[in-house]
Order: sequence, then structure tokens, then C-alpha cells
Amino acid sequence: MPTPVNLPIVKVTVLEDRALVERRADLTLPAGAQSVSVEGLSPLAVDRSLQAQLTGGTILQARLSRVAREKPRGEAVDKGPLRARVETLEREYKLAQAEVERLHTRLGTVETAREDVLRAIAEFVGQGQEKSQVWHGQLDRVRQAATAADQALRDATRRAARTRQQWVEAQSVLAQAEPTEKTLDTSARLELAHPTGGTVSLRVTYLVPCAAWRPAYRATLLPGEGGESVTLECEAVVWQRTGEDWTDVELALSTARPTLGASPPRLVEDWLRLRDKSEQEKQVVEVAVREEVLQHTGEGAATRVREMPGLDDGGEALSLRAPHRVTLPEDGAPHRVPLFQFTAPATSELVGMPEHSPLVHRVARFDNRGTNVLLAGPVELVRTSGYVGRASLAFTGVGERLKLGFGSEDALRVLRKVDTKQDTQRLTGRRVHTHRVTLYLSNTGTRPEKVVLEERIPVSEVEAVEVKLLPEQTKPAPTRVSEDGIVRFELSAPAGAQQELALAYTVSGSAKVAGL
Repeated sequence: MPTPVNLPIVKVTVLEDRALVERRADLTLPAGAQSVSVEGLSPLAVDRSLQAQLTGGTILQARLSRVAREKPRGEAVDKGPLRARVETLEREYKLAQAEVERLHTRLGTVETAREDVLRAIAEFVGQGQEKSQVWHGQLDRVRQAATAADQALRDATRRAARTRQQWVEAQSVLAQAEPTEKTLDTSARLELAHPTGGTVSLRVTYLVPCAAWRPAYRATLLPGEGGESVTLECEAVVWQRTGEDWTDVELALSTARPTLGASPPRLVEDWLRLRDKSEQEKQVVEVAVREEVLQHTGEGAATRVREMPGLDDGGEALSLRAPHRVTLPEDGAPHRVPLFQFTAPATSELVGMPEHSPLVHRVARFDNRGTNVLLAGPVELVRTSGYVGRASLAFTGVGERLKLGFGSEDALRVLRKVDTKQDTQRLTGRRVHTHRVTLYLSNTGTRPEKVVLEERIPVSEVEAVEVKLLPEQTKPAPTRVSEDGIVRFELSAPAGAQQELALAYTVSGSAKVAGL
């Protein structure tokens, strides 16, 4: 029999959808070969992932062993009223069965007495003797005894059947109240060999499923004498249902995906063919108006979905460590583990995007002053007034700039109206689409505010289509127009006032342009 040894869990590395568990301890081994068993492993441990290392010795064999057994879910129910009722009904049923057997014997005795009376009558009649009065009395007594015994047997049989039914029902209720659950006692069987013996260090690692982690953040915007600042706290939300508790362990968090196979792409032929344009293609330029999401990281990152199915690490496997030991029970509930935090100076402004919402939001921009990259994940937004909302943080590198919105200002509102007109020049056939956007900014508060409004205009990718901003019809003049078509207005909103903004631009194309 292998010698059982206790190897506690000292380190756990949680991956995207599984975990690497490391058990380690110092043992005293005799010289030569020895078989040991590491008890208490998770029944979900992956067999082929088992690895063992022995300092100064050799691992001859390492495998996982599982033994199924049943255990009652609750021992306190055994002595409860339900168990007592089952035992009482069992005793009553046994007594009822004994009574039925006794009455069967009694009825058999009465039948034997009746046969004896009839045999005696036959013998006396054969001898020429006649005792009718005596015989009638004996037969009446036997008949009465048989009737009484038969009725008692019927009552006892019904009583035994009723008691047995109650006993079976009570057993069924007890079985549902305290069902037995099957469990697997999992252990690692190791064949060790050490030339001299002594104190050695044994290390066992294995993979387990049913464990996952995701990053979560909390951003706090605080004003100060030297300006505003943002404190960003990063936490890891860890779930595990592996069948073993992780008590006082070193926790590492990785974005690696070891289950993804690495294989080179298949090379296929890609033929390029040239042909002359047809006459119709020479005369018509096909264009299309489309929405394009710009792919960036940090401040210009695209909006991510709130429910993140996986870890977005920017394409490079990363590893984070908890600054202290943690305890994670295998209850399947989310547990938050603090990782790191930093405070960076920030600049905030009130930004409105009327095309998406009539609200004006407080937007803060700051740099990633931490020592680690920021993985994509949800972020809770906090100001001096308290919790203001929830947003998504995109992947951000160290030193990269990012921005977060910290809720809306109730006193500011923006209304938007759009008017579109199309004209066609008679001589050249050129079509001109004129778009006029009118914005109404109102401040119902008691103090003036500086507000930034952002609108967008199309960006042409072909020479046949021209997009032109109309400065004489755009009032006030925009502060900046980016190469991506974002028109930025920086305004002062007096208290209790309303102001109107106008934005006009044209999208024109020659007669051979189709699709506008």
C-alpha cells in the first residue's frame, strides 16, 4: 500500500477558463524506492496534466487514482423525527406480519379440528352409533372458531398491508430528505526513488477546469488644489468550482490560452486576374456611405460590449500576481482580489455628443501611470458624490492615454435637428447634398459651464466625391475638425441661458457617381 502524504496547495495560476494548481511540501524519505499517495486532489484534475518533481530523486511513475464512494448528505437527519417514524413503522410492520403468521397457524389448527370431528363422525357411523346432538355442537363450535379466525386474519392482513405502505412512503420521504451523493476520492500515486534518503522537496502540479477570472476596475475622480486626479483600482474577479478549496495560496492570473493549438496556416493559391473595364464601369463610379469603427487602444478605442466572453490582452499573454495570499472557497461565487492601483493627474471637461444622446457628460482624460497594462474590462465610476455609473475600459498600454465618462450633468441639455436638401446642376449633372444640423444648448443651472460639443461629417475616400464644410453657414466657427470628420465646438454656457449652433456641410458628386 502506498504511504499517504499531505501536500498542501501553495500556488494557483488561474487562466481564462481553467487553473494550474501547485502542491508542494518537504518530506522525509528512506533510501531506495517508495510508493506514496498524495490525497485530497480535485476529482476534476486532468490526468495528462499531472506533473511531479522531486529534488535529488527520481519520479518513476505518476498517475491519478479515483475511488467512488457514497456518503450521506446530512447525518443530523438520521436521529430526527423522520428517521424515528421510519423505525417505528418498521417495528409495527414486523409485529403485524407476526400476527398474520399466528392467525394463519390458528386457522390451520381450526381446520385440523374440523377434519378430526368429521373423521370421528364417519367412524361412529360405520360402527352403527349415532350421536347427532353431540356432533352438531362440535361442528358449530368448529365453524364459529374458523369464522372468527378467518375474520381476524383478514383484519391483520389489511393492517399489515397498510403499515407496510406507510413504511414504504416514510422510507421514500427519508431517501429524498437525505439522499446519498457519490463522490470521487482522488489521489496522485507516485513511485519515488532516492539514492540516499533524507528530507526532500516534492512538487505536484495539475490542471483543473471550472475556474475563471476577469479583470474589474474602479475609477474615482477627485478634485484637488493642484487640479483633478483619477485613482484607478484594478481587481480580479475569480470564480472556482473545482472541488477543492484554495486556502492561503499564492494567486497568479494569466491571459495565456494553452488549449489553443499552434499550427502554421495552410498555403493556398491566390490568383490575381486583370481585365479591362467595361464601358459602363468607365462611366459610373459606385460609392457607398458606411459606418466605420476606428480600431485603436487607449483613448481612441472602440466601444466594447459590456458582457466580455473572454480576456482581451492585446494579443500578448500577460501574467499578474496578487500582492498577498488569498483564500478562495470552491462555492462558484465571484470573489474580488485586489491587484494594483495608481493615481494620475487628470483633465476633465463637459462633452456632449448630440447625435447619440441629449445629455452632457463629464469626461476625464489621464495616463496609465501604473506598472501594468490595463486589460479590457468593466469599470465602476465614482465621484465625490458617490457611485455614478458603469462603463467599459479598453486595452491600454503603460503610459498610454485613456478617457472615461463620469456621468452626466443634469443642468445641461442638447437638442438636435437635421435638415437635408439635394440639388442637381442642370449643365454638369453634379448632385449636391446639403446637410444642416442645428443644435440647441441649454443650461438650467445656477453657474456658467464650459461645454464641448462634438458632431461628425462624412469623410470621402474617392476623388469623385467631395465633402465640404460651409464656414459661412456654420456658426460659431468650430474649434477643430479632425481628419476623421469630428467637428469640435468649445462653448461657454451661461447660467439659465440657451444658445443655438449651426453646422452645415455638403456632399457632392459628379453625374457618373452612383450610390449617394
